[in-house]
Parts: sequence; C-alpha cells; structure tokens
Amino acid sequence: MSVVSAPTMESPLTTGNDCRVSLVTSTREPFPVVLYGRVSIAADPDSKSVKDQLAELREWADREGWPVVGEFRDDGISASRYANGKVRPGWRDTMDVIESGGVRGLLTWDFARASRDDKVTAALKAVCVERGVKLGYGGMLRDPRTADGGFYVGLDGLMAAKFSAELSDKRRRAAVTSAKEGRPAGSLPYGYRRVINPETGKTVGRELHPEQAPIVAEIARRLLAREPADRIAKDLNDRNVRTHTGKDWRGGNLRVLAVRPTYAALRVHHGKVLDGVKATWPPIITEAQHHALVEMFADPERDKFRNSTNVKHLGAGLFRCGRDECDGRMRVVAQSGRRHAAYSCRVCHKVSRRQSLVDGLVTLIAVARLADDDAIAALSGDDGGTARQEAAQEAARLRAKVAAAREAWADDRLSLESFSAMEAATLPKIADAERRARPRELPAAVAELAGPDAADRWYRAPIETRRAALDALMTVTLLPAVRPGAPFDPELVAIAWKG
Repeated sequence: MSVVSAPTMESPLTTGNDCRVSLVTSTREPFPVVLYGRVSIAADPDSKSVKDQLAELREWADREGWPVVGEFRDDGISASRYANGKVRPGWRDTMDVIESGGVRGLLTWDFARASRDDKVTAALKAVCVERGVKLGYGGMLRDPRTADGGFYVGLDGLMAAKFSAELSDKRRRAAVTSAKEGRPAGSLPYGYRRVINPETGKTVGRELHPEQAPIVAEIARRLLAREPADRIAKDLNDRNVRTHTGKDWRGGNLRVLAVRPTYAALRVHHGKVLDGVKATWPPIITEAQHHALVEMFADPERDKFRNSTNVKHLGAGLFRCGRDECDGRMRVVAQSGRRHAAYSCRVCHKVSRRQSLVDGLVTLIAVARLADDDAIAALSGDDGGTARQEAAQEAARLRAKVAAAREAWADDRLSLESFSAMEAATLPKIADAERRARPRELPAAVAELAGPDAADRWYRAPIETRRAALDALMTVTLLPAVRPGAPFDPELVAIAWKG
C-alpha cells in the first residue's frame, strides 16, 4: 500500500495553489504534523489571520496525506524579543508536542509566525534536530539536520529577527518624537475620552470626560485635605460612582490615580516626566497639586499613627508638637501618679497636655465649625447652588414638621403611635435632603457631621469619622508651656484651618 510521507529531497514542487511542496511516494510510516498559527497586535499588513493560516496549513497537510495531530495558535501575541517576555501559550504547547517525540513535522505559514527571536529560533532548531522534526513554512519543507536545511532555517530565523529589530527601532524613534511633541500614548486614563477623526475613525487626541474629570479633581482635593483614601473610595461607591471598568473604588486605586502626571498634563516617557514638554491634552489638576500629592504619598510618616484601626484617641497621630524644630506627632500616655492620660510628643517627649482638656476644646471648636453653614460653604468653595438651597429649605421644612408633631404629642393632640409613625417616615427624608444640601466637594467625614445638629452627629459618630473630619478641617498644634505644671491654657492649643 502506498502512503504519502515526508520528502527526502529539498527540491520543491509548485502546485496550482501556489504552495510549493515535495512529494515522494513510499511505504514508510506516516508523517504526523502539528500546525501553528500566530498574529501579533501590530501584524504585518500582508499577514493572514490565524484562521486563514491554519486553514491553508490543513490543506497542505491533506494534499500530502500528513495526519494532523494538533493545532495551536496565539492571537495578538508578538514573537519578538522586544515583546517584554510575554508568554505564548500556543507556542509553549507546540514545543511540548515536539519534545514529546509524537510528530515529524511542524507547519507554519511563514517562519516569522514561529519566531522573531534568535534564542527561540536556536531552541526550536535544536529540538527539531534532536527529535528528527522537519519545519514546513512558505510551502517548503526543510530538515534542520541537513546542511542545506540547517542553513536556510538559520537564515530565515535571522531575517525574521532583523525585521523585528528594524520594526522595534522605528517604533522607538516614533515614540520619542511623539513624546517630545506632547502627544498622548498608552491606555486612556480615567477622566479623559478619545477625540476621534470622523473621516478616518482614528484617535487623534484626548479631551476631558464630562463626568469622570470632575471626579478626578474631587479625589485630588480631598486627598490633599488629608482625607483617608479608603473613606473617599467608600463615598464614591455609595454615590454609585464607578471606575472606568465599572468596578468599585478602593483606597489603593485612588493613591495610584492621584500621583499620575497625566492629570497635570505632564508628558511621561520611559517613566520620567519630560521637562519643557507641553502635553496636547487639557489638565484636570494643577502641577502644584500634582507635586503636592507626590510629596504627600512619598512621606513615610503619612499613614503611621494616622488611620490605623487600632487608634482609639481623637488626636493620636494627628495633633502635632509645637516645639521648635520638632513637629512630632502626639501619642496618649498614662502619667505616673496621675488619674488622667495626656498627649505627649512621641519625638521629643517635652510637650505634654492633659488629653481630656485638649479633646474637649478641639471638639467644641470643630462642632461649632461643622454647625456653621457659611463656614462649611467657604471650606468647600461652594457658592450655594439653587438645587442645594432648595434641598436645605426642604430639610428645614421637614424638621419643623417633626418639631410641630412632637409638640402636638406633648399636648396630647397626637397619639404616640401616630407621632412615631410620622417621625419614622420623615427622618429618612430629612437625611436625604440634608445630603443633597451639602456641598459635594466636602470630604465625606465632614459632610456626614455638618449641619445644625452637628453636636449630636459628632457624639454619635465613630472615632474614625471624627478623626477624619478633624484631619480635613484643621491642624492642631500643642505649643510648649512657659513653665512645667502650669494650669491648662487654651491659647497653647493652636488651630490652623484647612481649605
């Protein structure tokens, strides 16, 4: 019985499909082959799709009578050594089959589909020689074990690597030119949208995203106000503001986003900001804000003692020491022989104040600030829009309604059941109206506590919320006393307002 098997000569035979093959009819064992197809993201315009590559290879194998024992593919993955070591799963499986000794031939549409890397070519050639596997590409079957076959496989590998190196060099030079001209590169960051040329359909630039850009600006302002990133993330999620992938925000996301030079319209190339290059896209934050954010997150002391879940005291890690050249943070210590704890500088240990008196003073001032609508509006830079004014009026009307109902119940003009039902239905409406009446740019902790009933909100809030509000509102500095043991002096608790 005659079986179509592997060619024994290197001479090609041109077929009607313009696919060169070598045919020898013999009674030798079958010639099992494995097929491999690949195309990169930036494929050669003359390349075929992976589907078309494999279809042509199957036709070749069918004409020769070679059984196909496997087909593997890699879509959108480069075979170049400039591809940053990206793994090709299909190629890995192909090499596994070859190394197993189960095939006698590897067919690819052209050699560059298999490799554009000298090291990969050398490894492929070595395993083919060891396992007796021939390489078929461009319609020609070559045996790396022969002098001619080995020469052409090596030459084609060098040509494929040369093309890859030339392409990489062109892209590198184009990237440098693009960077110097301030044109955007890379993936589209949150806060921007693409500008599309209507005639070509190609991206020609970036512009501010009307919904996302204000969120980026808000995140930057709130972080610079020292509001914890986790709290900002929670507030955004509660407002149904999502990332560009539709996922919830996390504190870590915000930290990464905040320090991106892109938002200050600074062009980055190879991880460095290019001096003197003006980006072609509009900024969302100022350069000053960008540098302040970078400096803030680079500070190793930023989160130490600030937002730890173990902190139980109002000013621990927040209040500062006012001694010259110290500026350390305060901790709470139990004073020997005394009933009351005190704030003490953890750096110089020379400034100390009774904790309860400092907390009481700071609380009174903070609550007064939170209850002052004008102060809150000034802090946020809010001009009191119509919608917020209407919401504030609605909240006042609903509070008056509850107060009138309480008086009616106290005068026995309204039953307790009726009053309770009315209050239960109205309180959520008041909370919603107050939320809408607050400036959106306020840190979440401040927005939660601000309002006419700030004192009640303050004492019901957890310590984390109160600390976050203080950190956003003020800087508290404990100044050194004139003489040790002097009575508590409120003037030695310096408060500097933020915003």
